[in-house]
Amino acid sequence: MTIQIPENDFGQIRVFAIDGPLSKPVLDKTPDGLRQLLGTDALDPTFIDIVKVDDLGPMQLSDYIAQGYDIPTADHDLAAVNGIEGFAILILSSAAGGQAVTLRPANGVRHITTYVPDARLTPVQPLTAKSAEGIIADPPAKPAKSDARIGGMIAMYALIAMFLLVGLMIWVAG
Repeated sequence: MTIQIPENDFGQIRVFAIDGPLSKPVLDKTPDGLRQLLGTDALDPTFIDIVKVDDLGPMQLSDYIAQGYDIPTADHDLAAVNGIEGFAILILSSAAGGQAVTLRPANGVRHITTYVPDARLTPVQPLTAKSAEGIIADPPAKPAKSDARIGGMIAMYALIAMFLLVGLMIWVAG
């Protein structure tokens, strides 16, 4: 059996069940371990999750996927996913890196389901507030300068002129 991950696949999680124990290279997600398990080493191990179902304790595998990956579980998949014993492999779309990848799972590796994110778009609601009506006017012009500001500017120019005049007098006297 082969499973194709298409080019530019996004947001999906492929769930596999494994019969029997796993070797150390598989648990470490080395290229040789991935090739041995999935028939390819073209996947990024960062986006592959190997879950020992017993380590989840009272949590179901479907709950782990729903809470850990924020993907709601479909009702028709619950029994199959929660029925996995031993190890489960979760392969995220990101593991393929946007490239098309063909998986050839080894004997004892079964594809259970593929979770697809719900991509519903909500319709646009018209804005009903009064502020949403009309045309936005140009920003208001700069406010007029206050009398205090104008007086401060005149005093500053007078001080600069006096400084220059005193400097000139010292230079001529020297």
